[in-house]
Amino acid sequence: MKIFPVYYFPSVSWFAAALQAETIVLEKWQYYRKQHFFNRMEIKTPDKVLRLSIPVKKAGEHTPLALRQISQDGTWRPDHWKSIESALRSSPYFEFFEDRIAQFYEEKWDSLFDYNLAILTMVRDSLHLPITWTISEKYLPSEHYEADYREAFDPKDGFMPEWFQPKSYLQVFGDVFSPDLSILDLMCNKGPETERILRDSFRGSEKL
Repeated sequence: MKIFPVYYFPSVSWFAAALQAETIVLEKWQYYRKQHFFNRMEIKTPDKVLRLSIPVKKAGEHTPLALRQISQDGTWRPDHWKSIESALRSSPYFEFFEDRIAQFYEEKWDSLFDYNLAILTMVRDSLHLPITWTISEKYLPSEHYEADYREAFDPKDGFMPEWFQPKSYLQVFGDVFSPDLSILDLMCNKGPETERILRDSFRGSEKL
């Protein structure tokens, strides 16, 4: 089995890797870490790649994702939705997926894990991706898994896993392709072609 972190609208590389296994494990008990993708995603705007972050309630340093709570303070939900609309409204498939995406900014969620899991489920089902998963019952070290992707997606600028070779596709803004954005960018731009692009973007010689 291969184990994966549970992120907020994960990257293209996350889904490219997940498609390589019949069943994956989603990690519920990994320690939440700041500046990672547990609560943030990246989309392309006219001027830059924009990072959208969900505020979370304060907790101890070693609090697992399962126990992290979303903060209801501020206006992050309408702000994120406005940014997504601005970035992807003119993409070919935005209107097809719009209501499914919008629901995550209309309803309040408390658990960050549950929120991310519901998003993953929506993306998988909307794109008919052949990915099945189980949820971890406790934290286990890497040697218990065939492959451990929990630290494979580094948030630093410009980083891409060595096994990920992104296939370019037409994006809404700019002449320069921006690789490995949130899956939102790919699904709204390519719709039913998403799975093919994901599979073509995996080199097939993972080293974790």
